[in-house]
Amino acid sequence: MTLVDSHTHLYDMKKGYELPADILPVVAGYSHSSNRKAVELRAQKGYPIILGIAPQTAIKKGIEMLDEWVDFIRQNKPNGIGEVGLDYKWAQTKEDVEHERAVFERMVSLAREMDLPLVIHSRNNPNPDGGEVPKDAVDDILPRVKGLRVLMHFYSGSEEQAGKIVADGGYISVTHMRSKERRKVINIVPLDRLVVESDCPYVGKSPESIREAVAYIAEVKGLDVGKVGQATAENAARFFNFRL
Repeated sequence: MTLVDSHTHLYDMKKGYELPADILPVVAGYSHSSNRKAVELRAQKGYPIILGIAPQTAIKKGIEMLDEWVDFIRQNKPNGIGEVGLDYKWAQTKEDVEHERAVFERMVSLAREMDLPLVIHSRNNPNPDGGEVPKDAVDDILPRVKGLRVLMHFYSGSEEQAGKIVADGGYISVTHMRSKERRKVINIVPLDRLVVESDCPYVGKSPESIREAVAYIAEVKGLDVGKVGQATAENAARFFNFRL
């Protein structure tokens, strides 16, 4: 059985790492340079890829080169647009928020233009004080993506928000990391709307951490591990439009 790691930055793994034969990675970009690496890896290995400009990049790099970045994504025909989104953990100023939103809106428009699914990164402001940075990224994102096929990468929102995402046709991505809130989310989201990811090497050490994510879902839902592994792989293939 093939497992699918729905979100990995495989190009950033240490040199010499060998991917297990039973894991298929979806390689995710987050900046122009990482998008280029993802495209190179697809050329070498044939892996499905997603290309996008993440909110952290919008803060660090600004928006001056956005047209060039968008053209590169358009020309290289990925399986999805991502990772993209809003991250109010790192935004410090009104300008940071404006840059994040400008890039995100452009990525949303590109997904609509290319008829591609959207893979979303979202984190809330951990210290809202009524300042320039909004509190809730998910609530800010959802109205902007109506009508698109959406996958919430490394989902950390609430149970209630997860229900809204699924009701609108969206998918939720689960890592191996355990929490009370994540357990609640796994419990309410139907199996056919769940995928697993490593987000390696930044969250999981390698794509192999998805084995733990599969086991976590199986435990919460009281299902066979093999059934969950097969279902999450099929869900990812359906969402990204590739064959297992």
